[in-house]
Amino acid sequence: MGQAQPAHEDDLAYVHDAGFSGFAEGSAPGLLDILRRAGIADGLVVDLGCGSGIWARHLTDAGYRVVGVDLSPAMLRLARRRAPRARFHAASWRTFPLPACRAITALGEVLCYQFDAAADGDALPGLLRRAFAALEPGGLLVFDVAEVGLGRNRPPTFREGADWACLVRNEYDDGREQLVRHITTFRKAGAHYRRHEESHRVQLRRGSDVTELLRDAGFRVRTVRRYGAYGLLPRRLGFIARRPR
Repeated sequence: MGQAQPAHEDDLAYVHDAGFSGFAEGSAPGLLDILRRAGIADGLVVDLGCGSGIWARHLTDAGYRVVGVDLSPAMLRLARRRAPRARFHAASWRTFPLPACRAITALGEVLCYQFDAAADGDALPGLLRRAFAALEPGGLLVFDVAEVGLGRNRPPTFREGADWACLVRNEYDDGREQLVRHITTFRKAGAHYRRHEESHRVQLRRGSDVTELLRDAGFRVRTVRRYGAYGLLPRRLGFIARRPR
């Protein structure tokens, strides 16, 4: 078993919420429309890798019940303040016991991250089988993945806000088909800035492989490059998987 890695500790959680919330906000209307078009207008939605609770808040505002799951205590503190009507659990998607529900979401490459010690094996097939069992007939599993090739030869990127800055350097692992993001944040603390570093390993996927895993688990599946009007970034692929009635 590998060692558990930091997962969005306090400063990175703050920076992610303050400066990188565009995906969760932008995709929410399209995701709500996907649920409604599938006849899922209420009931329980499980959000794996819920982060700071932006999508959970959109769901509760729309009348859904929400269970959010995330490894990061710092993210969960933000989520509980933002979406007080949701229930949150500090856990890994690899081991969290999925309750009976109408939909499951895992947005922003959540199922690609290799944070916790259980990440030594490929847990995706098992998660898909558990999701199928937890969903009611007609229920949806909606998630997206980072595709093979993402980040290869990409130069470092830098972003900043009023009280923070973030530098990301990518390391591509061809042998494992993984991307390692080395993230350095600077957050203002009084008159000075506090530095923090994390490295996030991301398992890259091929859409055809994931589609096959979903079908093996019993799902009907279609792939998308956007959630409604919100287009996914390059080399990201979304999956809308339905448990047959």
